[in-house]
Amino acid sequence: MYQRDVSLIKDFVAVGGPDALVDGVVRFVLTTIQAGLSTCTGQAQKIIDDGLDANCLWGKKSDGLAYARDNKEWLYGQVYKIAETHGYDSVTGCVDVVQLFMAVPNLGMVKAAFVAQCLGFNVSCIDSHNIKRLGISPNLVKSPPSTMKPATVRKKIVQYVELCQLKGTEYWWNSWCEYVAGNQANRKLDTGDIVSYYHVECVTYGFEPDFYSSY
Repeated sequence: MYQRDVSLIKDFVAVGGPDALVDGVVRFVLTTIQAGLSTCTGQAQKIIDDGLDANCLWGKKSDGLAYARDNKEWLYGQVYKIAETHGYDSVTGCVDVVQLFMAVPNLGMVKAAFVAQCLGFNVSCIDSHNIKRLGISPNLVKSPPSTMKPATVRKKIVQYVELCQLKGTEYWWNSWCEYVAGNQANRKLDTGDIVSYYHVECVTYGFEPDFYSSY
């Protein structure tokens, strides 16, 4: 699942450029915050219809999407600069890209890591589901506060990335998809395979052409 679907997302961003990164991946990740995965295509349609005024962009989600759109060329360039310099698997590369997306309002460490995971970096989104099923302390994944010194923030992100890499991004992606499949918030997404591919549908929603309509 991971190999297929993250490869599709990476190809989509590579072909689609900064718009695909921001109104694809970043938009999707923002819509997953405190919301069921199965609602994300509906939220994407609201954003297409109503823009930054969409009612699903509550709190600082609208600010986050606005920031990402305003800085899309820079964000896109930095992603590939990091990947070229450090690769997709190194701790340094993963920490750099997580920090890059933590600058987006409303993206804390975990959700910034989810953006990075969708782009193929060896990091993952250790969310409330993973904390519950694996008995992980919430303190290990808590986003560092803005008042923390930069060096301490980076140390915290390094610890998070190293935690993710104990099992690796593919494990976290596939096991999460299997775990949430068919639960109360995802009754129509009733297999891990369907949950995984739904990530691709959410990221590519509203873009033309539909590169993956034949799946």
